[in-house]
Amino acid sequence: MGDLNDPVLQKISIVVPGEFSEALADAGAGVWLWDIVADRIDVSLGMVALTGMPELNGGRRDEVLAGLIHPEDISKIRESTARLFDGAKNYETLCRMRHSSGHYIWVNTHGTLVRDEEGEPQFLIGIVRIRDELTRAKRDLLHAEEMAKLGNWNVDIASQELFWSEGVYNMLGYEPLSFTPSIEFGYSLLSTEDRETIENIIDDALTTKENFDFRSRLRHANGSEVHVEVRGAVEVGVTGAPVSYYGIIQNITDEIKREQQIRQSQKLEAVGNLTGGIAHDFNNLLAVILGNLEMVQDEITDTALTARVEAAIQATLRGSELTQSMLSFARRAELQPTCLDLNAVVSKTQGWISRTLPENIDLGTSLADGLWQIEADSGSTENALINLILNARDAMPSGGKLMIETTNLTIDEDDVVLKGEDFSPGKYVMLAVTDSGCGISAEILSEVFEPFFTTKAVGEGSGLGLSMVQGFMHQSNGSVQVYSEIGVGTTFKLYFKALGVQMTAPPAEVSPAVLEKISGRRILVVEDQKEVLEILVSVLEKEGYLVMSARSGDEAKTLFDADPNFHLLLTDIVMPGDLQGPALSGILRKQAPDLQVVFMSGYAREATLQRNELRSDDIRLTKPVMKKDLLAALEKSWSRKVNTER
Repeated sequence: MGDLNDPVLQKISIVVPGEFSEALADAGAGVWLWDIVADRIDVSLGMVALTGMPELNGGRRDEVLAGLIHPEDISKIRESTARLFDGAKNYETLCRMRHSSGHYIWVNTHGTLVRDEEGEPQFLIGIVRIRDELTRAKRDLLHAEEMAKLGNWNVDIASQELFWSEGVYNMLGYEPLSFTPSIEFGYSLLSTEDRETIENIIDDALTTKENFDFRSRLRHANGSEVHVEVRGAVEVGVTGAPVSYYGIIQNITDEIKREQQIRQSQKLEAVGNLTGGIAHDFNNLLAVILGNLEMVQDEITDTALTARVEAAIQATLRGSELTQSMLSFARRAELQPTCLDLNAVVSKTQGWISRTLPENIDLGTSLADGLWQIEADSGSTENALINLILNARDAMPSGGKLMIETTNLTIDEDDVVLKGEDFSPGKYVMLAVTDSGCGISAEILSEVFEPFFTTKAVGEGSGLGLSMVQGFMHQSNGSVQVYSEIGVGTTFKLYFKALGVQMTAPPAEVSPAVLEKISGRRILVVEDQKEVLEILVSVLEKEGYLVMSARSGDEAKTLFDADPNFHLLLTDIVMPGDLQGPALSGILRKQAPDLQVVFMSGYAREATLQRNELRSDDIRLTKPVMKKDLLAALEKSWSRKVNTER
C-alpha cells in the first residue's frame, strides 16, 4: 500500500486493518480515502485487487476518476459529492468502474465525510462493492436488445419527459444518449398517416389504464423507414391516476419484408396461374381474328375499309401484348437470351424514340466506353427501355431533361447489404433512365411495380409497363431499382449480370437467291383449333406451299407414316391426344432426321413443358402470328437447311 509511515495510509489502516482489507477484497469490495485538503486518493489492497491498478494510490481525485470511472458516470459522482458537502447524510453512487484490462463492471459506493472541529470537510472515505449481477443484467439486456432489435422507452406524464434506451437510439440510427428526445420529436418520427391513430390509441390506454400495442413506421436518421411493433403499459400512482406509460419497441422491418415477399410470391403465382390458364385459349382466339383480318386486308381495295381493318389488326396485336405483359410480370414469359451490347440497344432505340418525344424534352445519353456485354432477351430489353423512356416522357408534361446512362459496376458484399436487394456479388452492367419530372411520392413509390397500378388517367395506361420490366429483370437474374424525389425527378436503374465470355455470333442470313427455292415445298401443319388451322392452310397455300393438315399429333403421325416426304413440320405445342407437338417432332425426326420444325404455342412457356424434344435451333412462334412473321419463320428454317446442305 505504499509508505506505512504516511499519515493518510495510517488513517486507512486505522479505519480498515490489513486483515479486514484482505477480507473485503475476497468479498469483492475495496476501500478508498480522499484527502480533500491535499487532493490525494489512497486505496486499500482490495481496491488494487479489484482494479489491477496499484497506481491509484497517491493520485489526484480528477485524475483517478478519469482513469477509473466510465466517462458517462463521472458527473453522477461529482453530483453525489456536492450533495454530501451541502449537508446530505448519505453518499451513494452506482457507476461503472474500469479494470486495467479495459473492461467495465458495475459497482456501488457508500461513503462517509469526515469534517474537522470547525465543520470543514477533511476526508471522504468510501467502500466499493462489485455489483456483478448488475453487470450481467446490463450486458444481457444490451445483448437482448441487439439480437432481438429491441429497445425500451418511458414517458413521465407530469414532466412529459421521454426516455429511450440505447436500443432505440441504435434502431433509429442515432448515437446512443447523444440527445434527450422530446415527446413531440418522438411523434414526429411516425408516418403521417399513422400519427393520429396512434395518439388515439395511447389516449384511450391512459383513460382505460389498459395495455396497448400497435405497428407503425418510424423515420430513420438516414431518411429511410423502420417498421416497428410497440407494446406498452400504463403505470398508475397511489391516487389511481396514470403517472407514466412505458414499453418496448421492436424493429420488425425484416419481418415485414419477408411478409411482403411472401405476398408478392403468392401474387405472382396467382397472376401466373390465371394468365397461363387463359393465354393459350385467348391467343388462339386472337390468332383466328388476326388471320381473318389479314386475309380480308389482302382482298379489299377500299381505302376506308383498309384503314378500319388495319385498326382492328393493331387492336388484336395490343391484346396479345397485354397477355405477354402479364406473363412477363409473372416471370412466365419465354425469353431467348443472346449476347447484347447495351450501348447498341440504347443507340438503336434512341434513333427512333427521339422522334416520338416532344420538342420540350431534351434527350441525352452517357454511354460508358468498354461496356461489358450482357446476356438477355433482345426484344424484352428494348421493350423495358422503351417503357422507361415513355414513363419519363409522361412525367414531364411541361418538358425537361431525359438522360440515358450505361456503366460497368462491381457489386461486393457490402453493396449487397446497402441495396437491400437480392443481389449476388459480381460484375453488373447498369442501364439508368433519369427524368427531371414531377417525381414519385414516398407513399406510392413501393407500389409502382404492382400490376395494374397507375397514376395515369383511365385509358392512358394499363399499369403493366413497370411490372413487366420488373418481371423481365428478375427472370433475367437482374434487378431494377427506383429512386425519386418530388419536384426533382426519378431514376430507374436496371442491373444486368455481366458476361464473363463472349457468345458466338448468330448465323448469317441466307441470301435472297436461296430463298427463291423455297416455294413448292411440302409442309405438314398440325393444329387442333379448326379455325386457326383453316387460316394457316389458306395463307400457306396462297404463298405456293403444298400443305397437308391434321387436327392432332396422332393424326399427323398417321399421315407421315403413309407419306414421309415432307420438308417441314409446322405444329402446335399443346394438343389433344397422346402426341403433343414436341413429342411428335421427336418421333418424326427418327424417320426423317433433316425434317425442319417450326413450333407454335398459345404462350411461349408451353414449350418449356416438353423441352427435351426441342432442338436449340427450332423456331418457336407465339400466337397470334402475323402472316409476315409466319412466312419469315418458314424462310429462316429453310435457310438453315439450305446452308447446312451447302
